[in-house]
Amino acid sequence: MLSTVARRDQILQAVQEQRKVRVSRLAQHFGVSAVTIRTDLRAMTSAGLLARQHGGARLVGEAVPEAPLSEKRVIHRDRKLRIAARAAQLVAPDDKLILDAGSTTLMLSQRLPGGMPLTVFTNSLPIANGLNHAAGMRLIVSGGTLRQASQSLQGPQAEASLQSLFFDKLFLGADGFDPDFGLSTHDMADARLNARMVEHARQVIVLADGSKFGRLCLHLICGLENVHTVISDATMPMAMRAALSARGIEILIAEDE
Repeated sequence: MLSTVARRDQILQAVQEQRKVRVSRLAQHFGVSAVTIRTDLRAMTSAGLLARQHGGARLVGEAVPEAPLSEKRVIHRDRKLRIAARAAQLVAPDDKLILDAGSTTLMLSQRLPGGMPLTVFTNSLPIANGLNHAAGMRLIVSGGTLRQASQSLQGPQAEASLQSLFFDKLFLGADGFDPDFGLSTHDMADARLNARMVEHARQVIVLADGSKFGRLCLHLICGLENVHTVISDATMPMAMRAALSARGIEILIAEDE
């Protein structure tokens, strides 16, 4: 049987595709009770993506649109720089790292300690270009198809690049971070690759400024049971900090430098 997170992700996809869903059909499809489905729909309505209607729910609006990397670099830039600096403090000599493609992970790559022996795997072209001549660096770049919006590589070749590799730490960005749904992003291929990264890392460290919390995107990366540490800034909601701490997730708040 699917987990609650996976089931709700599939319900969200069904609503996006069909514009509306019915409790009875969802209960039959997932093999759960109507009460369970109604609980799912209430949670999704509270998150702002669905509107309840008699016997089911409908779509109320589109998912948050994705900005290209060039725009993401300047949105909440000061917050992201502080988060990147705090994340760099977690890097130790001889660490084997995965740096996901994203604006905050790009800033982290620019803050890695110079000359420290490290192995870095990335699917980001800007990160790879920046680390290409770094002293002491063993750089592994995934294969795959270029996605222009994020300047990243994705697809089956990118996923296969992780085969037989295992890493100490994954530094992962996310477009959406919801305590019930987990981490989400705009693109299906990105979500699949991110999920594979999670499977191949001993520690998953999420870099997310305060604007990402409570947001949902269409494609699920993973549930929060896979997350070990979250690095955010002072705008992270206190209720979210408490909810994540209660689940055993370490919260690090990047302070002003």
